[in-house]
Amino acid sequence: MMQQPPRLRSLLLSSMLPRLVLLVAVLSIILFALSFHFIVKQTDQLQQQSVDGLEQDINYIVSDTTRQLADLAANDIIINSLVDFEQRDNYLPMFFRSLNLTQAKSVEFALFDFAGNRVIDKNWNAVIPESLSSAWRQQTLGSSNAYSSVSKYGVLISVPVLLRGVAEGALVMYVDSLQSLLASYPRLTNQLVTDSSGHVLFSSEPSLIAPNSSFSDFDDSGYAIKKADWQNLTLYSVKPTITAYREAAWTGIVLLAMIVGFVFIILHMVSMTGTLAERTLSTLYNDIKNRLNSDDKTSLRLDSDVEAQELADIREAFDKLIWDLTEVSLSNEQFSNVLESMGDMLVVVDQDKQILLSNKRFDDFCHDQYGEKNGILKFIMQKLASSQSNELTHFSVSTGQERFVHWTKTSLADANGNIRGDIYVGSDETEQRSLESHVKVLTHAMDEATVSIIISDIKRVGQPIIYVNSAFEELTGYSREEIIGHNCRSMQGDETSKQTVDQIREAIAVREPIETTLLNYKKDGSAFYNRLNLTPVKINGEVTHYIGFQQDVTQQRQTEQYLQDAREKAEESARLKSSFLASMSHEIRTPIHGISGVLQLMASSELTEEQKHYLSLAKFSIQGLLHIVNDILDFSKIEAGQLQIEENPFDILESLENLQSQYAIMCQEKGLALHFHFDLQGFHVVQGDDVRFRQILSNLLGNAVKFTDSGCIEVTTSIQQNADNSLKLLCSVKDTGIGIAQDKQSTIFDVFTQEDLSTTRKFGGTGLGLSISKQLCEFMGGDIKLESVKGHGSTFSFTIMLEQADEALLKPVHHSSGVKREKGKKRKVLIVEDNDINQVIVKQHLNNHTTLSAKSGLEALEALNKMKVTFDVVLMDCQMPEMDGFEATKRIRNGEAGERYLNVPIIALTANAMKGDKERCVNAGMDDYLSKPFDAIDLIDKVEHWASIERNSEESAVH
Repeated sequence: MMQQPPRLRSLLLSSMLPRLVLLVAVLSIILFALSFHFIVKQTDQLQQQSVDGLEQDINYIVSDTTRQLADLAANDIIINSLVDFEQRDNYLPMFFRSLNLTQAKSVEFALFDFAGNRVIDKNWNAVIPESLSSAWRQQTLGSSNAYSSVSKYGVLISVPVLLRGVAEGALVMYVDSLQSLLASYPRLTNQLVTDSSGHVLFSSEPSLIAPNSSFSDFDDSGYAIKKADWQNLTLYSVKPTITAYREAAWTGIVLLAMIVGFVFIILHMVSMTGTLAERTLSTLYNDIKNRLNSDDKTSLRLDSDVEAQELADIREAFDKLIWDLTEVSLSNEQFSNVLESMGDMLVVVDQDKQILLSNKRFDDFCHDQYGEKNGILKFIMQKLASSQSNELTHFSVSTGQERFVHWTKTSLADANGNIRGDIYVGSDETEQRSLESHVKVLTHAMDEATVSIIISDIKRVGQPIIYVNSAFEELTGYSREEIIGHNCRSMQGDETSKQTVDQIREAIAVREPIETTLLNYKKDGSAFYNRLNLTPVKINGEVTHYIGFQQDVTQQRQTEQYLQDAREKAEESARLKSSFLASMSHEIRTPIHGISGVLQLMASSELTEEQKHYLSLAKFSIQGLLHIVNDILDFSKIEAGQLQIEENPFDILESLENLQSQYAIMCQEKGLALHFHFDLQGFHVVQGDDVRFRQILSNLLGNAVKFTDSGCIEVTTSIQQNADNSLKLLCSVKDTGIGIAQDKQSTIFDVFTQEDLSTTRKFGGTGLGLSISKQLCEFMGGDIKLESVKGHGSTFSFTIMLEQADEALLKPVHHSSGVKREKGKKRKVLIVEDNDINQVIVKQHLNNHTTLSAKSGLEALEALNKMKVTFDVVLMDCQMPEMDGFEATKRIRNGEAGERYLNVPIIALTANAMKGDKERCVNAGMDDYLSKPFDAIDLIDKVEHWASIERNSEESAVH
C-alpha cells in the first residue's frame, strides 16, 4: 500500500523549519559574537585605564616625594647642618624626628655629606646594594641631580643639598617596598608592578598574588592580563575572565528571548501562507484532473468567477503543453536514438550561438579537451566562419597527443526555410592519420636502410618477393621491377651450398627464424657472401610472410681468412722465437758458466791479495753479466708468452729474512742502514710464486742500494685478507737516494728506460728491471707505483695477490719418502757433458769424488753398460750432439743401461731458462735440476745429497 504523500503546508513547514533554525542559529551566533566582542573590548579598555591609573599613581608618588625632599633640602636647617658642625647636633635630631612625607609605615631618612658619609638619619636600617648606592651618589652628589629608583630592593629617592648651586650633601629617603608606599584604595582591576626579572614589587590583591613573589609562578589561566612598561618596571592589570563571561551571558539571554519571539512570528506566517497555497493548488489540481478524465476536455470549474488570474494562465499553458508533447514525444525519441548512434560528433547551435543539441560523442570529446564546452565550440565556429569544412588540430588531455578532426558546417532551417542556426559534424581522423604516418615512416626507414631488406609472401605459390628496398638493389644489381614477383633462388649458383639452402627451406617449412651465410650471385654474375637473417611475420597468429635482412660479408670473410693466416704465421713466429731464445739461453749461459767455473776454481787456489782483488772484480762482472742476461731472457719470455707464474706454498717470512740478510752486507759496505718491517697478520705460509716475489723485491732493493749513497733503506711488508679469503700483499721500498724527476716518472717502467743517459753511464743497468717487475706484478694480480722527489729519495710500492696455504704443505728440503741419508763416502759420478771446459770445471769441483765423463747420450749409455763399476750419480747435460740428455734419460729409465741404473739419481745440467725446461727434465725422468752457471757448493751439495740416498729398485724416478 502506497504511503499518503504529505500536505503542502507540512512540506512548507518541514522545508522552512531547518532553514529557519539555521538562520536563527547563525543570527544568534553573530549577535552573541558581536556582544562578546564589545564586552571584551570594554574589558580591555577598563584594564588599560587601570594600568594608566597605576602609572599615574607611581609617577605622582615619586615626583611628589622628590619635590617634598627637594623642599626639605632647601631648608636652611639642612643647609646649615652641613656647614655648622658644632651646633647641628642641638637642632638637627629634633628636626629629623618631625619628618613625615609619606603614608608608609616604614620610612627611613638620612642626610649625607659631600663625601657620602651619613650625618644623621631617622630609622635608617636600609641595606642597599652597592650598585644602587653608587648610582644615587654619582647622580646626586656627583652631578647635583635628583635620583629615584624603584626596584625589588625598595624605593629610594635622593635630592642634593645645594650650596651656591653645588651639592654639599644629599637628603635620602628609603622605603623597603613599593607595596607599603602605594596607598591602598578600591581599584578597577587587580594591579601589579614587577621589575625586569618578574619580581612582584606591588600587588593590589596580595591574596591573589603575594608581593615579593615571582610573577612567572602565577597561573594566569582564567585571567585577562594587560601590561605596560614604565622605566625599568612592568605594570599589569589582571582581571578574571569570568566577569566578562557573566556579562556576555546576560546579554545572550536577552538576545535569545528576542530571537525566540521572532521565530514564533515567522512560523505563524509560514503556516498561513502554506494553507493559502494548499487551497489554491488543490483547486487547480481538481480542475486539471477533471479535464484529463473528461472526454470533451473542457473546463470543469465549479466557480470560474473567483478563479485567480495565475491559475487561468497555468491552465492555458498546460493545455498547450499537452498538445505539443503528444505530437513531439514519438519523433523526439526516434531522433535521439539516431543522434546517439552516429559515429561522428554532432552539435546544433541557434542564431545566438547557444547550444541546442549535442550527442554523446561530442560531449565526450569536450571532456577530453582543455576548457569548457562553449569555449571549444567557439574555437570551432571561428575556424569555420569562412568555410563549410576544415580539418582542425586538437589536444587530447587523456593521451597527451594531438587529435585531428574534420569539421563540416551545415545550416539549420525550419519548415518554412528560415535559418534557425547551424549544425556542426566532426569526424575524428586521428587514428587514420597516425596509421598513415606510421606506414610512411616505416616505409621510408626500410627504403633508406643501409641493410638489404626483402619481404616474401609464403602463402602464395612459389613464395614470391613482394618488397625490396634500395639497399637490395645496390647489393644485387636487380631493380624492384626485376625481382618482385620472383623467388630468391634466382640469386643462387653452382657453388652455393646445397646444405645451407636445405637448412633455409626446413626453417621456412616449420615457420622458424634462421640466420646463416651462403654464397649468392649478383645480376652481373659476380659472387658474394650473403649474411642472411630470415624472420617470420605473424598476422592473427599465422605466419604469412618472411622478412629477410641481407648483408655482404665478403670482405669480412676475406678478413677472417687473412687473420687465420696471420694467426698461423704468428704462432709459427712465436715457436721460432721460443726455439731461438732456448738456443740463445744455452749458448750464452754455457760460456758464462765456463768463465764462472774457472773463476771458482781459481778462488780455491792460493792467490796473492792483488790476484784476489782482480778475481773479485771478474766475479762481480760475471754476476752483472748474468743479471743482464737474466733480465733480457725474462723480458723475452714475457714477450713470447713463455713466462709462467707458479702457485706453490712458501714461507714468506723466511724469504724476507733471507733477502734482509743478503742485502744487509751490501748496505753495510756502503754505510747504509737497512730496516725491514713486517705485518703479516699471522700468514707466514702463503701460496704463490716465491721466486718471482723475491725477483721483484730484489730488483727494487738492488736499485735502492745502487742509487743511495747515504741514509737508509726501509722495506715495509704487510698482508691484508680480502672478503673472498684471498690475500693481498703490499710491499714498499723507501730510500733516501737521488730520486727521480717528476717528468721522468711516467716512463720509468717502460722497457730499456732509465731517468737519463748519465744514470746509465754512472750506475749501469739495462733499464729492464722495473719493466719486468711491473709485468710480474700484473701477472700476479697486482701493480706497482712510484712516489719520488728529485734529490730526496724514492718509494716503490707494489701489490701481488696470494692465497692462504697450510704449513704442512711446505716441501721439506732434500727429503722424500722411503729414503735414507749416508754421508762421508767417496762417490762415483758420471759426467755427461759435450763441452770440454764444463767437463774440466765439474771434475775439479768434484775432485773429492771419482768421476768419469761422456760427451753425448750415446757415450753415456755405452759407459753405463760396459763399466763394471756402478755410478752413484749421473750429471746429465740437456743439449748434446747425437743424443741429448732428455732422450738418454728416458732410455736409462726404460732399462737400456741395465737394471741397476733404473733408479740411478740423474741431475740435469742445463743452460736453458725457458718455460717448460724444468718440466721437460722431470718428465724425462730426471731427479733434480741445476741451471748454468751454478756455484760449486750447489753442485757438491746436490751430488752428495742424491748419492747418499738408498732407493728401492722398484721406486720410480718420477712420481
